[in-house]
Amino acid sequence: MSVQPDPLIITPAYPVEAAVDEYGRPLAVQHGGPAVPVQHLVVNPVPAPRVVLQEPAVHRQVATSYAQRFAPDSIVVAIIGLTLMIAGLVAVARAGTDGPMSTPVVKVFGFTHTATLGFIEIAIGLCLLICAAATSRSGAIFFGLILGVGGIVGAVQAQSFHKTLALQSGYAWLMVVAAVAIVLVSLLPRVATGTTRLETV
Repeated sequence: MSVQPDPLIITPAYPVEAAVDEYGRPLAVQHGGPAVPVQHLVVNPVPAPRVVLQEPAVHRQVATSYAQRFAPDSIVVAIIGLTLMIAGLVAVARAGTDGPMSTPVVKVFGFTHTATLGFIEIAIGLCLLICAAATSRSGAIFFGLILGVGGIVGAVQAQSFHKTLALQSGYAWLMVVAAVAIVLVSLLPRVATGTTRLETV
């Protein structure tokens, strides 16, 4: 015959009266309530406190690199654009805009100009300055080609533009040289320069 272990007797926090049933098993009787077998009592477990472990702060150094590309082509484009713009402004200031744009004919940097040629120089020079400020190679090449094509046409057909622009073939070839310089420097690779800095995080 197997021996049954005695059931666990749990004493509640409130007053109870001990009793046994017809089989001799202990009962827990609440004051004013029915007798309930001890093994049928429901005990709510108390949750254990939650412990959160915090990792210690770790400081480490991170190397940060800053790279910057030096653009010598933009400097050349800016110088040529600024020179053209100054020549155009001087030509317009000397020729004036009160009368016809083709007269009078004035001299700038030793070459004859009209107000019309001055406005053309201002427009191309301003576009080149914008390309240089934005370091736009494609833009510089585009306006350099326009300047070169215009210079070649002006050098070959100088007599056709003598009345309206007072353009000399020597000045037109000088514009072709400037255009070639713009295109060539815009095709050169840029030099990358950078610095490395240690940061603690």
